[in-house]
Amino acid sequence: MFRHWSAFFRKDIKYYGHVISLGYNCEVSFQFFLKYHFVESSLFAWANVGSAENLVRTLEHLQSIGTGRLENEMSLWKDFNTGIYFHGKAPMDWWKNHTITPQQEEEDKQELLDRLSYLKEKFIRTATDGKRNLYIFQYPPDETNAQIAASMILRLNDTLGRLVTNRFDLLIITQESFCPGLENLLSNENIFIRRVRFFAPPSDVTGKHNDHKHYRRIFSEFRPDFKLKKSKKFKFEVR
Repeated sequence: MFRHWSAFFRKDIKYYGHVISLGYNCEVSFQFFLKYHFVESSLFAWANVGSAENLVRTLEHLQSIGTGRLENEMSLWKDFNTGIYFHGKAPMDWWKNHTITPQQEEEDKQELLDRLSYLKEKFIRTATDGKRNLYIFQYPPDETNAQIAASMILRLNDTLGRLVTNRFDLLIITQESFCPGLENLLSNENIFIRRVRFFAPPSDVTGKHNDHKHYRRIFSEFRPDFKLKKSKKFKFEVR
């Protein structure tokens, strides 16, 4: 089990056998990578799910991902069954500069379909392998009603509970100004609310404008009990 020596002096630290981002976009995965220098591959780690409601609906129909219409929009692939946007492997510049060939586009699409099929199976496998899981959802900032947000978080937790047989916690990351009093509406012992000052711009979640300080603090409390060897460079490392 992976432990940092400083962890022995803190009682609030929680360790997990899987740390799985549910979106809403790539910022959680990026900030986790900055802290631990690896990210466990998972279905929604590098996707834009759009909303909490859309995530819940997708989890309720998990096998529909990647089984219908899939089209590229502004370098991201939109899965029309779910409305979720996924990253392909092709360089972003190929799309932005309109230099990608029809063959390269088809290869990129097929690679994504194969990857989605694998990650759907992995999502279920990592939900049922006996480890303790952490699911993280960065709640989109457009909700203004704390009661509605709390209800949606509970619905997300219940939906996960129908899929996950492992012990699990649900970590909700919100902005500092998001729905004051939200914490008081959630008393579940496996749901945690943590706040950052602001989210990175949706168009540049791997850029320099982010609240890295508070994300580091969050991921010092919620930690992996494992470390994965990094085997590839991510797009944001080579841009």
